[in-house]
Order: sequence, then structure tokens, then C-alpha cells
Amino acid sequence: MKSLFFGIFCAATLIAAFWPFQTNAGAEEASVLSIEDMARKKLHHAPDKTFVNPWLNGETRGFWDLFKWQFASKNPYKEEKKIPVKFNVVKPDFAALEKTGADYAVWLGHSTVLIKANGVRMLTDPVFGDVNFLLKRKTPFPIKPTELPKIDFVLIFHSHYEHMNSDSIALLKGLFDPYFVTGPGYEQWFKDIGTKKHIALDWWESYDAGGVKITSLPAQHWSKRTFFDTNTMLWCSFMIEHNGRKYFWAGDTGYFRGFKEFGEKFGPIDAAFLPVGSYEPRWFMSLMHINPEEAVLAAKDLRARTLIPIHWGTFDLTDEPLTLPIKRLREIHSGASNPRLLILEHGGSAELGRE
Repeated sequence: MKSLFFGIFCAATLIAAFWPFQTNAGAEEASVLSIEDMARKKLHHAPDKTFVNPWLNGETRGFWDLFKWQFASKNPYKEEKKIPVKFNVVKPDFAALEKTGADYAVWLGHSTVLIKANGVRMLTDPVFGDVNFLLKRKTPFPIKPTELPKIDFVLIFHSHYEHMNSDSIALLKGLFDPYFVTGPGYEQWFKDIGTKKHIALDWWESYDAGGVKITSLPAQHWSKRTFFDTNTMLWCSFMIEHNGRKYFWAGDTGYFRGFKEFGEKFGPIDAAFLPVGSYEPRWFMSLMHINPEEAVLAAKDLRARTLIPIHWGTFDLTDEPLTLPIKRLREIHSGASNPRLLILEHGGSAELGRE
């Protein structure tokens, strides 16, 4: 899979091969500001109309780092990854979940979560099948997409193909005609697919979704979909709030001090959906992907009552075996009571609270 990931990545970065993932816009000012102040000052908006992580002060991972990973480093998990892996997949019983009248969450693999809050159903990063002929799901989607309950809003973290899938979005548009919520920079893409129901939220902007407040928050990542659009679409995590209840969905991010700020502002948070996979090797992946240790730390920073891990066991993107993230997470969390760790199977569900 390593060579496949390299092929996909190189195809998307060929023209921008010598440009880094991160530029140095506003670095001096950003070093003394909070993450929220940086966002409100729009320091993540670079002069060239792209977006940056201003708190990184120009720290980068670029093409030659990718080249080093693929051709000059050894994967210590190479033999272990040859062992076939099969995760248990359960079919969610949406009828039963709806009868409870409670908020609930269903993890559908990778970064895809169906969250019902105050009667509003939100689906994150919908990817129902293989990304393409190279990047295939290792664990199938738990149900037929046509069996999903009515989706009101779709939240998208960023533009990478395993998070923003054209076929899945087109299917959702045809089935439910939901609103699509992203950061800025996606307007033309959604216009091209023929939907006017697109909401672009810059960091710290909010939208009232019929009794549910959706707030776009900073994350530490990047975006790219074609040869020419590096970092032209902003990456966002989201806070979902209603009636004093708070759910945080991180999408796909590196560890950064924003988690602590979010915890100070919003905490305690009832449930935090945090990525735990796609993190090896650390020297290359650490800027943009948290590992299990950092997921636990982030949950504590967020003052989360419950940590629900996502972004694991679905696509083979990096060096570690698909089974390792959850194994490490269990070991790290062993004996701890705060936050509560809730590991869902593919298709597994959890009640989040009474309406």
C-alpha cells in the first residue's frame, strides 16, 4: 500500500512538488497570539489566496520528505502488514436508535460519522466505497447508503479524496439534498456539482442548523485535490452544540495547542471524535496526523468526557498496520477513567444523550 499511497500522492503533487505543505505567513505575529486570535485576524489566509496553519511558523513537510519516506526509509511493520486483517462490521439499527429519542452517533468507518443532535442528522466526510482503483476500502461500508436515515447536513473536513468523495456526495445530493458545510474555498466545486445548498464557514464562524449550532474550528492540516489547488480549500474541525450539549469532531489533524483552547472555551465536551490512525512514520506524519497517545492528550485538553476514536481500520494509508492504532489506544488508556474511551465497531453506535 505504501507504493500506492506514493503514486496517489505524487500524482496530486507533481506540479507543486517543490512547494511545502506550510508557508510562513504571519509567523512573527502568530507566535504571540492565541489560536482563536490568529483565526479572527485571518492569519491563516495567505497573500496568494491559499490557507496556512499560522502557528507552525513555517515548519514544513515537502516533496523530498515524501521521497525520503518512500525510498530511503524502512517500514518496521512491513512483515506484520502482510498478515490479513478483518474487522467486525455491524449493521446499525437506525429504527431502534430513532425510537430512543436521544442524540446518537454511528461510526461508519474512517472519518465518516452520523451524528444526530436535537433531531438534526449530520454526516461527516462521507465515503461509501473505494476512493479509486488504487485506494480501496479494507473494511466495507456497514450498510447500503440508501438505507441511511434522512441526512440534513454533511460536514466535510478537507478536500482529500478519502474525506471528500465525489460519488458519495452526488449520491447524498440525490437521496436527501442536504446542506454541505465546509470551510471557504469549496464554493466553485459545489456549484459545479449543481447544488446551491453549500455553507462555507471560516474558522470560528457558526451556523444555526435548526436548533443546533455548528461552529467551524481550526485544525492542523492541509488540502489538495488537483495539480493546481494546494491549500486553496480550508480544513476545519467542527463543534456541534445544543441545549448545553457539545460534540467535537476533529476530522483529520495534527496535535496543536488549539485543543487546549477549545477545552477552555467549550469544555466540558460530551464527546470528542478524534482520529487515531495514519500516523507512521512520526518524523513525516506528526505535523498533520495525531497518534493514539496524542489523541488521548487531545481529549484531555478538550476536557472531553468521552473519546470516540475515528480514522482507523478502513484505508491503508501509512506505515502502521491497520490493527495497531486501536491496540495502542487500549494500552495507553488502560486503567484510566478520564476521558471515558468508547471504541465503536464499524457500524457501531452510541447514545450521546437525551433530547
